[in-house]
Amino acid sequence: MVCNSRNAPGLRIMATHRVSIIDGVRVSQFKSTSDIRGTFIKLHPLSELKNSLDSVAISFNPEPGTVRGLHFQVEPFAEEKLISCLQGSVFDVIVDIRPNSQTFGKWTSFDLSAENALQIFLPKGVAHGFQTLTHNSVMHYGLSTSYSVEASYTIDPFGDLNIDWPMKVGSISEKDSGGVSLEYAAQKYADSLNG
Repeated sequence: MVCNSRNAPGLRIMATHRVSIIDGVRVSQFKSTSDIRGTFIKLHPLSELKNSLDSVAISFNPEPGTVRGLHFQVEPFAEEKLISCLQGSVFDVIVDIRPNSQTFGKWTSFDLSAENALQIFLPKGVAHGFQTLTHNSVMHYGLSTSYSVEASYTIDPFGDLNIDWPMKVGSISEKDSGGVSLEYAAQKYADSLNG
């Protein structure tokens, strides 16, 4: 089924559905060492990001059920991300809004935790969000581009993607709960590539 958006005339995307992997996304494990003192984790964002590392961000989330996202930035501030969960666990969701991608308009999810030590590389044009599954979950981001308020958007995490969030929502920002439709997001991203 093909949909035309009222918010983004002319954009044609396939009806959204979940897939097992998004084109260009890489999943790997970071290395950690534990002993009686605790755990030491070493990340290598420069070897994972195609563009240079601009910044590192850490998200502290005290309560389970917290939803953040689905965030993305348009050009010239579109960003690659290297994401991992350093403490606790999260249900991590990514959405492909790149117009020429084989997985355009589709989403997938991962369980990220300190125990499984997974890290996910996201290319530009892939929106990201998560729901915390435990108390005191800590997310780590390696980012290739600076944050720009004007270039930043949120896709409605409860809208037309039909994501089955694993827990009742405990906390979400007003910005995230009022996000745009997938079609609008995809059109904004496509328009940014052309100009």
